[in-house]
Amino acid sequence: MPFSSRARQLSIGLMVLGALTGTVLLSQKLYHLLIFARAGTAYTAKVLCSGVLMAGLDRKRLEQEDLALGSQLIHAQINSQRNQVNATAIWGLISATATRQANLGCSLNGIHQPLVALPASPKPSGSTDPTDTNNPWPLNGDATRIPPLVDRVRLDRALNQAFFEPDETQRPRRTRAIVVVQDGWVIAERYADGIRPTTPLVGWSMTKSLFHALVGIAIADGFMVLDQPAPVQEWSRRSDDPRAWITVRQLLQMNSGLAFDELSRDLNSDLVRMLTQTDDMGAFAANKPLVGTPGKRWAYASGTTAILSRALRQGINNDPQYWRFPYERLFHPLGMRSAVLETDPSGSFVGSSFGWASGRDWARFGLLYLNNGVWEGQQVLPIGWTQQARKISKGSKRAYGSHWWVNRGRRHEDLPRNSYSAEGFEGQLLLIAPSHNAVIVRLGQTPDSNEFDRNAFAAAVLSALKR
Repeated sequence: MPFSSRARQLSIGLMVLGALTGTVLLSQKLYHLLIFARAGTAYTAKVLCSGVLMAGLDRKRLEQEDLALGSQLIHAQINSQRNQVNATAIWGLISATATRQANLGCSLNGIHQPLVALPASPKPSGSTDPTDTNNPWPLNGDATRIPPLVDRVRLDRALNQAFFEPDETQRPRRTRAIVVVQDGWVIAERYADGIRPTTPLVGWSMTKSLFHALVGIAIADGFMVLDQPAPVQEWSRRSDDPRAWITVRQLLQMNSGLAFDELSRDLNSDLVRMLTQTDDMGAFAANKPLVGTPGKRWAYASGTTAILSRALRQGINNDPQYWRFPYERLFHPLGMRSAVLETDPSGSFVGSSFGWASGRDWARFGLLYLNNGVWEGQQVLPIGWTQQARKISKGSKRAYGSHWWVNRGRRHEDLPRNSYSAEGFEGQLLLIAPSHNAVIVRLGQTPDSNEFDRNAFAAAVLSALKR
């Protein structure tokens, strides 16, 4: 074959290869764009609905901070009359809608089924908390007679550092609320501009610890059994399904053995798809296969809490009672007037992520655990349930109990070993420190978790408190 013919064929081949490569690259970009648009529209609709229509946060603030990543692609409309937010992307080809559910927060509308509408729940009106945030005050009637003595200079320095922005444009911290409690007294609290002491803020995965409390109450009421298989319909259809033997305890300790991709930064992960593109989150997680032996393989998974939430719904077997359950059995007894636990489109609580409460009310919840489940003389949680929360889960390297992080393996090297915590996406923290008889709450919106050091912050606060 003449050289010119070979060169011509090679040239044509390279052109074809280049065209194919370009097509593949274009298709990959389109694929990632579609994934981003699907997750982003749902996330935008949900954040604006919960943040603006439920929590009363400023829309511009949410768009500039919480939703900055998709601001150029995703557009949203808030319809206050219909209590809805609609978000669209790619010239309206991709869209999502979130609806405020009476006074019970917001839910994404269903993709394949209609949104299950929730009835309004009776909620206590009016807060009896002081409006002053500068002086100590007792959080409940179990507080000591007088407030504790603290090193005010050190404490103020710790709070100043938590709110300080060394590089607000590139590496923001965005602390929104801090509440510090010792001996039952609120000894320090501070809020960002636009955030009030009554403003509910999302706890993200701190919600899992809320759900630990609800499961404990449900077990005491006979709706669930700790060491019996969880009632999950997907697992009971076949007599030979090994998942049917997964217990409530194993789900609480995150060692069910089920597959689940928890990566929040991967927009096609199980976590993101479950929270943004699933009608029934419990069913989505329950359909995952076993990849390890239940009770032995530990893996942190939000899908686990979704399974528990739907199992609780099945155990109660009465939807109106199920929807009232968190409020009547936990929030109202503690005076958590701002607290809201939101639902998925099917009507099940998103116990892994969508719990909202003010900084003061998250502190109330922490104080309940610090006081071994007792609130003003009432045993709200079953006796021993707070100890169960701290029992080490096998395979967790002494870092996890039952829907609570523990510090037995020195996960937080500067904090007491007997401390334990509820923690969430974007730097949320609820720390229980029995050694100091203290509770520390930090809520914020830190896009890069490395920019807010939970260990250093909590250690600085504790250094100002007496043991």
